[in-house]
Amino acid sequence: MSGHTMNARAARHVLFDLDGTLVDTRAAVECTYRKVFSDVLDRDFPPPNLPAEVFAMRPAEVFHEVEPGRAEELYDAYQRSYPTCSGHVRTFDGAADLVRDLIADGRKPSLVTNKGLERTLMDLSVAGIPPEQFAAIVTAEDTVERKPHPAPILLGLQRAGADAANAIYVGDGPQDILAARACGMECISVTYGFYGVEELQGLGPRSIAATIAELAEELGVGAFRGTTA
Repeated sequence: MSGHTMNARAARHVLFDLDGTLVDTRAAVECTYRKVFSDVLDRDFPPPNLPAEVFAMRPAEVFHEVEPGRAEELYDAYQRSYPTCSGHVRTFDGAADLVRDLIADGRKPSLVTNKGLERTLMDLSVAGIPPEQFAAIVTAEDTVERKPHPAPILLGLQRAGADAANAIYVGDGPQDILAARACGMECISVTYGFYGVEELQGLGPRSIAATIAELAEELGVGAFRGTTA
């Protein structure tokens, strides 16, 4: 962590990614893909021609790889099918507590995700994280650009009344590090989501947390409140 001047424990605003950061959607996403591939394409998922880390790809990208001419139809089917699989969403152990602890410390959590609002609210509900706990929520409908473009995080800062100098971003992917940096912010990367250390380390995140407990320690909340860095 050397060379970083930002004190993550002093950041008043903590902006979070959703998938792979606060909620574990892998099983729900896999369920949805299986349903779409079976119902629409009469094929098994995953198909052999897809990259190994299909869960790190956006659905639209997956369908464009599989059936470019039917990508829009398949994405529409995905959107319709996801609610039937949303029961598979899990919260990462301690994630809901982390959000509550930040608020208890007088700090302001926000949510900035590439996911659409309907599925975001669905996932938060299943995970037991009330959306009103966030100072701001930015979803796919709010900006034309998606992370790694800085626009979603910049909008999150604006809606939360935050300054980049007093904020930090938390996410599980390379796009999160790049988007935060483009906003003049540091990013804490987590490796319990969709990406591993090898995909994140080289991009220079502020730090890497392998568990919610490590993330809480880095942010200095809950049991780690007031402990020394």
